[in-house]
Amino acid sequence: MSLNSITFSRVETVETLKQYYVLVPSHVRESYLFYLLCNPPESIAHLRRQAPEPVRRSQTATRKKVSAKNVGSDAEFLQPPPTIIFCAKARTVAYLTALLQTLAIRSTALHSRLTQRDRLNSLSLFRSSVIPVLVSTDVGARGLDIAEVALVVNWDLPDEPEMYTRRVGRTARAGRGGIAFSFVSENDENRVLRIEERIGEYLCV
Repeated sequence: MSLNSITFSRVETVETLKQYYVLVPSHVRESYLFYLLCNPPESIAHLRRQAPEPVRRSQTATRKKVSAKNVGSDAEFLQPPPTIIFCAKARTVAYLTALLQTLAIRSTALHSRLTQRDRLNSLSLFRSSVIPVLVSTDVGARGLDIAEVALVVNWDLPDEPEMYTRRVGRTARAGRGGIAFSFVSENDENRVLRIEERIGEYLCV
């Protein structure tokens, strides 16, 4: 699979933010997401880093933990650049977080059904770069100021165009560059039209 073979269009809303709409059937988004995270655009590829070694309390306990959560293998390849993936529902966040962890991509969840303690823990792990991928509902689209976010992925397009601009605004902050990818499926035509109207640009698809 190659991003060059994907039909997409590009819209710039601010100078340092590059936005891409990727046409992809809803039932194969997982494959495209995994490829994108493992093969990010060249401009942010240098932000990939090696995963930290897991804390070892004992050889036996470590083997059990690694086997259960599929995390020891994530040190075998570079992790994605700092990324936020936005989803419409908490259950989708939980699904994608578990899927990415199974695929050895270190990720953590953020949504309103988590306790305040768990939400703060997820944000702390993401801010400190211990975990490079934050999977979030729109809870993370407001008031989340992390300058190092390099990539925003809209797994689900939001119903409201304003929320789209809030989401993609989590990257390209403080004068830094950033990239936003939105998966556009067969059910998203009206959402795309409303976003186009808000940002004042037409998408060539």
